[in-house]
Amino acid sequence: MVWKISLARFCCLICLLAPLHCGHDDLLQQLAEVRRQLFAKPSSEVPPSAANGEHADRQSGLSQTSSRRPVDRRSAGTEAITEDTIAPPEDDEERKHVEPTWTAEQQLRRVRLASCLATYYRYPVDANKLRPWSIMHGLIAYGPRSLTLVNGQPVNCVEYLCANGAGDGMQILYLENGKLKTRLGPGVQGHEGQLLAILAQAGTPADQPLTVDGQQFTLQDLIEYEMRGCRSGTELTFKLIALAHYLEPDAIWQNDDGETWTMERLIREELAEPLIAGACGGTHRLMALSFAVQQRVKRDLPLEGEWYRADAYVSAVQGIVFNKYQNSDGSFSTLFFKARENHPDLNRRAYATGHIVEWLAYSLPEERLHDQRMTAAVDFLLDLMLTAPDHKVDVGPRGHALHALQLYERRAFGSSSDWANPSNIVNTPLTGRGQFRQANVSSPAEKSRLIPPAPRGVIIRRR
Repeated sequence: MVWKISLARFCCLICLLAPLHCGHDDLLQQLAEVRRQLFAKPSSEVPPSAANGEHADRQSGLSQTSSRRPVDRRSAGTEAITEDTIAPPEDDEERKHVEPTWTAEQQLRRVRLASCLATYYRYPVDANKLRPWSIMHGLIAYGPRSLTLVNGQPVNCVEYLCANGAGDGMQILYLENGKLKTRLGPGVQGHEGQLLAILAQAGTPADQPLTVDGQQFTLQDLIEYEMRGCRSGTELTFKLIALAHYLEPDAIWQNDDGETWTMERLIREELAEPLIAGACGGTHRLMALSFAVQQRVKRDLPLEGEWYRADAYVSAVQGIVFNKYQNSDGSFSTLFFKARENHPDLNRRAYATGHIVEWLAYSLPEERLHDQRMTAAVDFLLDLMLTAPDHKVDVGPRGHALHALQLYERRAFGSSSDWANPSNIVNTPLTGRGQFRQANVSSPAEKSRLIPPAPRGVIIRRR
């Protein structure tokens, strides 16, 4: 059975996803309009997905069947930690035995990905010098295979954080009247639910032991703690990532105030918030919505109600980001979705492009991962990381940039390289897109040279 999209929604998405020639304020108004259109009818009236799991393709070029292939969540529940949370989607039997043929350019990109990931794998976060926030960003980079240094010895990041390991003397977990709680603030969690969200993306099972002040818990206790803390008007982005992974889509629970919550309510709350007000330019909000959609697809459930709205919203932003916020060198705006900018600072470039590529590498359909605009962004990020002086990139931007690259490697090429193998570290030619150089940014002429002209109607904020 094939459903028909309403004329209003169709026109709205066409408007968003076509090449846009308007300023930032117009973009925000149009993005708000697509959200308004998606909320125009109650969930029960949103067109259901087809019985076979297919759904109408949006004008961003997403196909009906392959654009929303499920991600691998083999380690959710009570299974052991697996190699990676996001495994290559399974193809049908006929395609399983067909070895892909890569072009010379793709083969080189694959070698460069393996080299970059193996290079930075040699530089784990040092828990004696850096705080738990940094250890979490070391974990997001390489998932369950991530390491941290403790007294000079490599220790598994998941095991260390779940043992409430300290970073520079600080810990995330603590007890209050014998109950498990988490700290929020500089050096620990920057957002409610951040630790659980990162553990979820690493595929940590719900029965993973937790140790806090000598008392034994499991990750399930932390899951229930985050469920009880859901409140309207607060940042729910990281809770959505975590709970979409660990809970069933039809889960119903109550928070500490006795309010009833569901996964659909979580999604609806996030959709109602402005994109650019979200963490890291809104990229974590997009990741949360994409994650929720993929977990539903994983269970072969139709994309309807809030999941339909989330899927349409994410698809709309995918169309916008390439048209409006990608620079000529392949990078994305260092102001994220506020305006087009190409600031020369290495960490700002890694921070912005790393976050956006991370979300795109996870959410784009497989057939678009080798599109020219996406590969330009990946090549830029590779050049940036490979040419960083002494490979010194701030731990936050580094973590998300590496996570972006390892997601892309696995989804675009079907497997992960052996990051711990030093033989993967090779000298390869650079594309010239992301090479970092110290710039005299105090010179207006230098600023103008480094920041490419913006399309008409887009405001650049030079800093």
